[in-house]
Amino acid sequence: MSQVEGRNPVYETIKRGGVKKLVISKSSLKEQKIIDIIDLGKKNRIPIDVVEKEYLDKISETDHHQGVIALVKIPGYASLKQVINKSTIDTCILILDGVQDPQNLGSILRTSDASGVNAVLLPKKESVGLNSTVLRVSMGAGTYVPVIRDNIYPAIKLLKNEGFQIIGLDVSGKKDYWQHNLTGATVLIFGGEGKGISPTLLEKCDTVLSIPMMGKIPNLNVGVSAAIVLYERLRQKKINSFL
Repeated sequence: MSQVEGRNPVYETIKRGGVKKLVISKSSLKEQKIIDIIDLGKKNRIPIDVVEKEYLDKISETDHHQGVIALVKIPGYASLKQVINKSTIDTCILILDGVQDPQNLGSILRTSDASGVNAVLLPKKESVGLNSTVLRVSMGAGTYVPVIRDNIYPAIKLLKNEGFQIIGLDVSGKKDYWQHNLTGATVLIFGGEGKGISPTLLEKCDTVLSIPMMGKIPNLNVGVSAAIVLYERLRQKKINSFL
């Protein structure tokens, strides 16, 4: 059992399902968002405990409970083969190489949901997994977007055999990200904080693209990088739909 904290994340998680109990502070009962959460919780027959705020402060794992915590069963990890079996000619899968900050993973999951990503693959080692912070930052998207936990290299081999183009986003790329066709069955690989994509993994990519930088800072936060590229992909898809 894990926790989702904060009003909007809890509300979205209730809508998705899997909430076992709501814990709400007495002091927040008259606030409209909390009223909405209680109404939705009752509609879904979720037990509700009303407690003192100090109790929520004590059990909070994020210090951002905003008067409500949902006890949930952590979503199970998806299977890569299941995702492939459901794939279409325009499926997009993200691979995150060593992302360890739960804030970044939560942000990427939220953007992935918004931009139509079909799954996010995390390596089994040296990577953050699904936890309370990830679920809170993702605003519930961590329960919507399938998350796979698997070994990267066998996964890439399987995806290549299924016809996916493998694209790495790295400062070493000689081509700007908007100059390449990002639509179709595509895998986008982003590196972890401070390290980027490992050299061995870069060699497995069909193409390496970069995000041009005009300032003195050499690169962007991985969550920002993912958002920029994913929305370029969405833009290209929209254009193609009108052709």
